[in-house]
Amino acid sequence: MADGHLRRAADLRERGHALPGAATALDALDADGVRQTVVSGNIRPVAQTKLSVFGLDRHILWEIGAYGEDRETRADLVRLCLQRADTKTRDAVLIGDTPADVQGAHANGVRVIAVASGRSDEAALRAAGAETVLSDLRDTELLVGLVRGIE
Repeated sequence: MADGHLRRAADLRERGHALPGAATALDALDADGVRQTVVSGNIRPVAQTKLSVFGLDRHILWEIGAYGEDRETRADLVRLCLQRADTKTRDAVLIGDTPADVQGAHANGVRVIAVASGRSDEAALRAAGAETVLSDLRDTELLVGLVRGIE
């Protein structure tokens, strides 16, 4: 599966895109000292390929993330990530774009910032329980403030 994604990276680059503001947001969070990782239902090599294709992998601490080969449910993946990062739930923020992300964060007492990426709209994310929903990642200052807990 990982090899297939690598072979199709150019196709992925042509068909897909990063959310507007995503790279700038990741850079700003890194500059603010935020440790960043990935919680994904994809296996790790696929997650790495998908992010690297769009230049979104440079601040990711892959070893503390949690991936499809680790656990089956999003809640279990979030829990594993917290353990690997040795992070208390009050210090973690999950930025996600699906109802499963929202539910997985809440199941572990983690704050969530939901982003309506197109896969899930704002209404679906709010229905899943997201308190904060952004339409995109263009307002970097707002995002960094939300991650810090400043609204």
